[in-house]
Amino acid sequence: MYYIAKIAQATGLTIILIGFLRDFPRLMNPKILGTGIMFFLLGWIVQRFMLKY
Repeated sequence: MYYIAKIAQATGLTIILIGFLRDFPRLMNPKILGTGIMFFLLGWIVQRFMLKY
């Protein structure tokens, strides 16, 4: 479960990076930004609340 959370976080950051690089001089597409944030938050929630340390 830990690796699933980390992969989701990395995927979210990668989506945000690709969206930033694709539309560099202009602002990023809000749909791409929202998708990246949702993936990252999904991984963060799994790590924070579902994995008990």
